[in-house]
Amino acid sequence: MYREVLSHAITTAWQEKRFWPIAILAGLLVTAGSYDVMWNAVTSIATQGPYMAVSTGAAIIALNSQASAAGVGWIVSVAGGVEMLALIAIVILFFAGISCLSQGALIHAIGARKRGAASKLGEAFRVAAQAFWPIVVLNAMVFALIWVLRFLVAFPLFLALDLTTYTTYLLYLVSFVVFVPLAFFIAIVEIFALNAMILQGANLSDAIRRGYLMFKRNWVIVIETALLQAAVSVGIWLLFLAALAFVMIPVFAFVVTSAMIQSVGLFTFSLILGVVIFLVMLLVAAAFTIVLQYATWTYMYRKLGEGGVVPKIHRMVNNATRFMMRK
Repeated sequence: MYREVLSHAITTAWQEKRFWPIAILAGLLVTAGSYDVMWNAVTSIATQGPYMAVSTGAAIIALNSQASAAGVGWIVSVAGGVEMLALIAIVILFFAGISCLSQGALIHAIGARKRGAASKLGEAFRVAAQAFWPIVVLNAMVFALIWVLRFLVAFPLFLALDLTTYTTYLLYLVSFVVFVPLAFFIAIVEIFALNAMILQGANLSDAIRRGYLMFKRNWVIVIETALLQAAVSVGIWLLFLAALAFVMIPVFAFVVTSAMIQSVGLFTFSLILGVVIFLVMLLVAAAFTIVLQYATWTYMYRKLGEGGVVPKIHRMVNNATRFMMRK
């Protein structure tokens, strides 16, 4: 079953290159992939914990010093800051909305491909638009839950860095061990809920309930699939690094040549070429990986909904038991 799901997912990610731009937009929020959510949440702890050590008073004094050094009055500074924050908020909300819409469209397109129907992107975005607000609320809920869980881990990290006692380090370790499974649970329930909303027309509460029940009944299979998916994704990124190193050989040769002949123009061209190659290859690898994630869980959701799926670890135990009984 895993080979079938991952095989279909890899085929879809490679053949449907028109899904790649949608995947990049869908991945902006980093909320609809199992290890995306966990990676984003876990890596943020390292910055959120030490940041707590900076007192509010020190931050205010620093801002005041910066404003005074710039010779700007407080009123002008605050007004400009509010305008800048409003502009940043508008831009963030715009791209967040585009990302939510793209999540729904990508799931619909992948689901249509699995059914053998034509994957029309216009139809996919139309269906996603109908479920736009439930998708937004679901993403907001995931952000809020992950932030709370992250805070519950970052605060013990702050205590461990500040007090440096065995108790605080143990508290941080325990909180981290609890946090990782909860983050994984939230990520899987969300991606299943998205499938329920887009492919089955469920409302928000019913979609979350279906996602929870799907995880509850098949948690062993879900974990096995997530581990295999993570292994495949790591392989993809290792391949990306190897390909990048190979492609960058001519760029490195240009840089060396520019240094030998002392050509600023060739050196600038080499840097621009290297950056362009890196960004293009990075976008391709990211798009392929995101489509792979969505396709894996969309196909898995459909497969689990059909029933009759037995976890691989159960099959291995049963086979080993029968073998031992024969002995």
